[in-house]
Amino acid sequence: MMRPYVISACSPADLSKQYFEERNIPYLCFEYELAETTYTDDLFESVSASDFYQAMVDGAMTRTSQMNQIGYEEFFESILKEGNDLLHFTLSSGISGTYNSARMAAESLREKYPERKIYVVDSKNASSGFGLLVEKAKELQESGMDIDTLHEWIEVHKLECHAWFFSGDLTFFIRGGRISKTAGTIGNMLR
Repeated sequence: MMRPYVISACSPADLSKQYFEERNIPYLCFEYELAETTYTDDLFESVSASDFYQAMVDGAMTRTSQMNQIGYEEFFESILKEGNDLLHFTLSSGISGTYNSARMAAESLREKYPERKIYVVDSKNASSGFGLLVEKAKELQESGMDIDTLHEWIEVHKLECHAWFFSGDLTFFIRGGRISKTAGTIGNMLR
């Protein structure tokens, strides 16, 4: 008999609260700062998407913060103590330190829950690419795939997911330190 396991994710997976709730996928909310006010990323419950993006267009400063190891430990433990194994998806390690925090939390909890399987997946994606991996994992879980096989499948296939995006303005990438001021200025001139 297959042991029960839970698929979970971080809020930047670009999936709706309704999606997470309907499929019983717990999600860990990050925090962000908008115009010097800190909010929990509650998937646009507190601040609508249109208000958020309009504030950015209007010049509001934005920052995101990653979850620390303790936050991950608390989130993971709420699942593990119910007798479930865990397969958790994080934002790409290429753009955030969240994977490392989650990995360290998993290592710490393996000592406390040695009978549990805890997998942390570096999605190698962001936004919709990240969300697509979570969706596919849930689909495969519902088809009867056990956690070990699903983890192996995701690790093999996650690099086949390619997310493309565009931006008409590189200002926020400069402010966030994602690109240099020189590269951003040149890029903005080329638009």
